[in-house]
Amino acid sequence: MTASGRLQAAETEGAPMMDTGNEFRLRPDENYIPTGLPGGFFIYNALGDQELYFADQNVIELFGCQSMKDLRDFTGNSFRGMVYPEDLGKIESDIMAQTFNSEKRHDYVRYRIRTKQGDIRYIEDFGHLLHGKDGQKVFYVYIVDVDKEEFYNRGRNSVAETQIFAMNRSADRLTGLYNMSAFYEKVQEKLQKAAVEKTPLTFVHFDIANFKIFNENYGFQRGDDLLCRTAYTIKNEFPGAVVARFSNDHFVVCTEERNAAEHVENVHNSILHVFDGIRVEIKAGIYDLEENCREVGLACDHARIACNMVKRRYDKIYGVYESGLYERLRMQQYVLDNIDTAVEKEYLKVFYQPIIRIESGKICGYEALARWDDPKTGMLSPAKFIITLEEFHMIHKVDTFVVKKVCEDLCRLLNMGEPVVPVSINLSRLDFELCDIFALTEHFRGIYGLSRDLIDIEITESSLNDNSSFLQNEVKKFRKAGYRIWIDDFGSGYSSLNHLMDYSFDVLKLDLEFLRTYDKHPRTAKLMRHIIQGALDLGVQPLQEGVETKEHFEFLRSLGCKCAQGYYFSKPLPLEESRAFTRSKGLEWE
Repeated sequence: MTASGRLQAAETEGAPMMDTGNEFRLRPDENYIPTGLPGGFFIYNALGDQELYFADQNVIELFGCQSMKDLRDFTGNSFRGMVYPEDLGKIESDIMAQTFNSEKRHDYVRYRIRTKQGDIRYIEDFGHLLHGKDGQKVFYVYIVDVDKEEFYNRGRNSVAETQIFAMNRSADRLTGLYNMSAFYEKVQEKLQKAAVEKTPLTFVHFDIANFKIFNENYGFQRGDDLLCRTAYTIKNEFPGAVVARFSNDHFVVCTEERNAAEHVENVHNSILHVFDGIRVEIKAGIYDLEENCREVGLACDHARIACNMVKRRYDKIYGVYESGLYERLRMQQYVLDNIDTAVEKEYLKVFYQPIIRIESGKICGYEALARWDDPKTGMLSPAKFIITLEEFHMIHKVDTFVVKKVCEDLCRLLNMGEPVVPVSINLSRLDFELCDIFALTEHFRGIYGLSRDLIDIEITESSLNDNSSFLQNEVKKFRKAGYRIWIDDFGSGYSSLNHLMDYSFDVLKLDLEFLRTYDKHPRTAKLMRHIIQGALDLGVQPLQEGVETKEHFEFLRSLGCKCAQGYYFSKPLPLEESRAFTRSKGLEWE
């Protein structure tokens, strides 16, 4: 029924009207509520089950009901029961965004309803959120029945909708929080004020863990609901703060609260089980504004960096920005951005550290170690690039380069008639997963015409703990082909004697921590003696790294250790420098 039709219906029902000559209008009467109109008014509780408090006769009839009791029974006495089920999730998120999460207290939404007779109607909803003194929250809502064509024509907004959107230009459309530009504007004002009044400010960056997977598993509508609930939780937990949604699942807070960590934990615990049966983790980074930082963007970056540091930590909810953290991450990014150039232009270098046979005192091998001599930053220590490249699964680029360079160096020495001994090359567990490292080693060895007994393969013991069957098969390829296999860093962190049984290997390299502690802990010496003797009984050659003094060397000799490596003989050096240095010390090659 059209609006004019409903007005005519109202007239026939005896509604008081005034004749003005050309048109009819309703007669003012404070006790009279007009009926038969294409819209009406109702009130419901904004919290809990959203209980209906009141609906005028127009709303009751819009749903095809006869009385308020009839409407309550039909809808379950709840606003949720008034909305078409497929539209409920979206409009609940929209209402929360425009009211609870926003500084505004009004909302505009569109949704469908199903009447008691099964008909579908299309509704425009104008709501206002009111707050009672006792903490009660109530929505006063006016709804209008519109035609289907207008309902779906999203490009032609009503005047009311246009006004609401204009007022919310500073707000994120989904959550109702400030958007990034509005946040910057508001916080810049706070920064200027804080500089004068010496007010401490704290920035907090929130990030929902694995949000993309959440969307894939539960759908975008549930994902939007999660974002709105997260926004509501954060805003309630930080009253008086400037709160924004920057993008996707990233939220930022600027607050004067000094106990931000406590509030972060409350947010985490609230979001953790926001949906029954679904665990949602939220991570955060905290940055207490420093006096020398007066840029909103930089402060937000510091909080984001602190958050990123704990994203892969299941034992931490939040990280706190510390001095130097930004520089470490800057260097990390530099490594990732420039590793390909370093390989191509050979900024990567191979350094060699000699291995000494204790019985003869002669050089019986070398360990090849990667170094990065960058034209901009200078020499990068392995700690600055090895860990980063392993974390981002790019370490195979370094190790492949080392294999190629070692083969090239050995070939050059042989062509020069120089004495050569085997060189051990460190391989990461990731090398076996990211590339066919066996095929690449064979390829470079074949190109330079080397025998396999000149290249040893060194694998850290910790690598053996992951995906052991896969790694066992890969290691077997090397040993079956004729390469000697070393287990590196035995005794560091978690060690297992099962590795001695599960893997066929030729050299057992003891971690340097043994030598650092043996003189302080008498049991260490006894343990080393048993490990060395056990290796010998298995036909495995024990090698101790970290030898720094003559005392260390003589102690290893007394234990029956076969080989030693460390600064007592030489630090890692480029090939020519290493050979020149060991010659100057009178060391010879086997």
